[in-house]
Amino acid sequence: MLIDQRQRDEILSDNDSIVISASAGSGKTTIMVKKMGIEMEKINDHRTIAAVTFTVKATGEIKKKAGKQIKKPFVVMTNDSFIENEIIRPFISDAFDNNFNRDYSVEYGDRYKFDEFSRGLEQLKTANTLGSFKDNKQNFNFKLAFIILERSVAAQEYIKSKYATIFIDEYQDSDYDMHRFFIKLKNDLNIKLFIVGDSKQAIYLWRGAMSNIFDLLKKEKFNFYELVTNFRCDKEIENYANLFHNTQYFSIPEKSTENVVFREYNTFNSFYERRNFTGFVDEFNALISKKVINLNKEITIIANFNNDAIKLTELLNGAGYDFVFIPKTPIDEGLPNGYLLKELALYAKNSTYSIYDFIEKTSIDERKQTRIDINKIISCLKKEEDISLEKVSQVIINLGVYLGISFTDEEVAKFGETICNSNYDMAFKLVEEKYKIMTVFASKGLEFEQVISFARYYKIYQNENVQNHYVCVTRAKSKFLMFLDNDDYYNHVLEISNKNGIKDIAQIVKIEESKDNLHNYT
Repeated sequence: MLIDQRQRDEILSDNDSIVISASAGSGKTTIMVKKMGIEMEKINDHRTIAAVTFTVKATGEIKKKAGKQIKKPFVVMTNDSFIENEIIRPFISDAFDNNFNRDYSVEYGDRYKFDEFSRGLEQLKTANTLGSFKDNKQNFNFKLAFIILERSVAAQEYIKSKYATIFIDEYQDSDYDMHRFFIKLKNDLNIKLFIVGDSKQAIYLWRGAMSNIFDLLKKEKFNFYELVTNFRCDKEIENYANLFHNTQYFSIPEKSTENVVFREYNTFNSFYERRNFTGFVDEFNALISKKVINLNKEITIIANFNNDAIKLTELLNGAGYDFVFIPKTPIDEGLPNGYLLKELALYAKNSTYSIYDFIEKTSIDERKQTRIDINKIISCLKKEEDISLEKVSQVIINLGVYLGISFTDEEVAKFGETICNSNYDMAFKLVEEKYKIMTVFASKGLEFEQVISFARYYKIYQNENVQNHYVCVTRAKSKFLMFLDNDDYYNHVLEISNKNGIKDIAQIVKIEESKDNLHNYT
């Protein structure tokens, strides 16, 4: 019996709007797809359901899983595609006047950005161009969709008559304008919402996501559930993550922990020694010789700055290891179509990645002609000697037209930078290597057998880097090791452990002391 089995059962039987806080590795997509099938079976009229999320990757996963279970037509789109296709284009002229053309173009270049909503609206009317705010924490599309839905009775009737339930994924990355729009669907149009997300993984606050988005949901009428069983991590690793991030599900172990390890690493005499990771290779060698880390299994080191990751790679490879630095690329930065662009970059940079891989990974229609057409558009990316920013940009524009996707100017520019700058090649050519070093941003959504990181990156004792810490810990499947180069981190672990009934630190972490140990861990 899973610790959250009752919650899982109640989610499937609940007839109201619900919010699910789904921890890493908890099978949120699986339960969402099951619920989609149940809700579709309840519908006896012409209505359907929609699933909306942030990325092309997520829509592809949902389509693939749901398509095997649901035989009736349903809708899966990204957030922006949903409001553009279902609200803005069809009802812009009804909400305002006939001078607004439905066949506008979408442009996100600097020349189309603005400070005030009224200027964006005027640009849409007179220049037939949908732009965006200069402040990326404001969302012009969702502000506009909200107003259209308020003004247009036709839009209201259309949405009400088409959708019975809307499923919203990765809600922790929503901004205020998105939240306000979705709540309007529920409160004013009586459309049920199924919301799933995890505040512990909200690492995109810098682009407008709200840190208190789940607190706002508590002010609305929802039934709330929490999924905490982690099907990815060893139970000791899951329990360590729960100690900080899901305290109510933390359990006091009956025996000493083996798979969560602290290694003392705080003997720096200067800032330069700390920056250069002086002594790290000796510490790493000791872990190998003592079989704390297994060289026969995958090892991933998470270092949250590219310069740190590069330095660690140089040190370890200079000592005879074979680590690959996987850089954070410009298209890793939370772009709406980032997953599709990353697969396209793999196609361009990895000689073993074919057009068949691209079609399969992106869940594009697999008909032969589709494959031939797309290959004609993107095949020039394989010719590295003939690549240029202009050519790359044209490929993206042509692919967007063919697939019916609106790539922003920012996405086009960042994809061009990624493809044309050889510094990012390792992110695509050697992703299957056993030993890797990367940032926590590059690691999100991935999993590895053994994960190593450094306490310096996680000021959780000051309530900083909390989401990054959670993401880092929960990437590990069989072993997690933290190098203690920050006394405050260790003291915080002791404090939280004591508050939760831990009498012996060995119950929650295994302490590996270095020869120059400065701590008394007993």
